[in-house]
Amino acid sequence: MIGSSLVKTPYGRFASTTWGPSMPIRQGWLVMEAPALPAFWGTLGVSPHLASPLAIAGGVIWTIHYLNRALYFPLTMRARPDGRMAVMVAGMGSGVATVHAWLYASWLGRLAPDVTWASLATPGFVLGAVTWALGFALITSSESILRNLRPPGDTRYHIPQGGGFRWVSSPHYLGEILAWLGLMVATGAPGGLFVLCVTLGNLVPRAAATHAWYKSTFSDYPASRRALVPFVW
Repeated sequence: MIGSSLVKTPYGRFASTTWGPSMPIRQGWLVMEAPALPAFWGTLGVSPHLASPLAIAGGVIWTIHYLNRALYFPLTMRARPDGRMAVMVAGMGSGVATVHAWLYASWLGRLAPDVTWASLATPGFVLGAVTWALGFALITSSESILRNLRPPGDTRYHIPQGGGFRWVSSPHYLGEILAWLGLMVATGAPGGLFVLCVTLGNLVPRAAATHAWYKSTFSDYPASRRALVPFVW
């Protein structure tokens, strides 16, 4: 996550030299997101409630999400040769991601109520876990479509088709929002609201800019496709 608000973050097709020196987008993404993993487990690993059901369940969900976000996604992305990310953006994002990891790990391992496995199966936890799973499935399926959009050697932009792209221009952003909303509901973490707000502040403006870019770039872009919310916006 990048701590931006009301602006489209400058990486990928929206990279800008006004943000100072840049680096290849794959390395930038690793710098930005990977530090969250040791921050999360470094905090949770020494927590008194490490073996509690909520810490185990929440920790597994968080880790699955971040292994995809911080490692699998950047290592498998088929970035354009000119894809860049500002060093400043990567550094700011790394700081926010680390704070985010610390907030969740502190809640799960120290501050959350110590519950049993039976009492964990509440409607709130189940609803949150299902919402996270739906969001995560939307993220991974959309990223797979984008990853396979161009044949080897092709650097042109293409219109994504299928999956969540049938309805919106940025289904992976919608999935990210749903996933963090679901984890917040499932764990009851107060810090989850901060994570969700930062995610919205980053991805909503970027989704709007992406949708506008597609419409201006491709004359045959589907007119019924919305920016982020199916049938609405």
